[in-house]
Amino acid sequence: MPLYVLATPIGNLSDLSPRAREALTAADVVAAEDTRVTRKLYTALGLSSPTLMSYRGHDEARRAVPLADRVEAGELVVLVSDAGTPAVSDPGLELVRLCHDRGLPVRAIPGPSAAAAAVSVSGLSPVPFQFLAFGPRKPGQLRRWLTDASRFVGSTVFFEAPGRAAASAAAVAEIMPDRQVCLCREITKVYEEILLLPAPEMAAELAGRDRIRGEVTFVIGPGEPVEEASADAVGEDAGLKDIAAALAKRWGVSKREAYQELLALER
Repeated sequence: MPLYVLATPIGNLSDLSPRAREALTAADVVAAEDTRVTRKLYTALGLSSPTLMSYRGHDEARRAVPLADRVEAGELVVLVSDAGTPAVSDPGLELVRLCHDRGLPVRAIPGPSAAAAAVSVSGLSPVPFQFLAFGPRKPGQLRRWLTDASRFVGSTVFFEAPGRAAASAAAVAEIMPDRQVCLCREITKVYEEILLLPAPEMAAELAGRDRIRGEVTFVIGPGEPVEEASADAVGEDAGLKDIAAALAKRWGVSKREAYQELLALER
């Protein structure tokens, strides 16, 4: 039997395909990102759950071996994450790769994908697009990450926690003010929201909200890449503020952060 990589609903249980339901019913063992979440899925579907084995991301390599052994023994092993497609910003890569290395068949049971869904409803150019999962939490690292992302010729898709959505939107507006940004929140759920705005307006919209709830996916449309400041961008007689402004662009940080770093070096 092959290893089945099965996509589960990201919100609406009706999105589960008949083929996915059949595989969940027939499975000998289900490798689950969180067994509690998967057990709730079985209960909601009115199905009896098979053996559930925890397959968390922090210990993938060790947990993949016994699962691959069961695939090799002819058992029907189904890999799932809490929501969406395994191995795409969720655990799964190590098990899939191990099965390939052993010459074991791997098959997809496709279904809901927040990234693909967000691109489809964004109204922004879908070809090409890059998917970057979650960005860094620290502001300086986030700016550098977004600056690098801006050099891609197409659209950019990334996930964000609701508590950091406003800060990320502000960073996008600072670095890529000419871009269009689509906020996709709670996709397929009751309070689904799809909002397309220029980057500065998106930043203002989210900054004005008391609280942002639910899972967030951003789609940034294509535009002119952010250029790095070159070593020749400032002259020999330039002041610290001018140098800081050039380095802020190069480093992907705020001018204030760059200025503080220069002051520290000068001291």
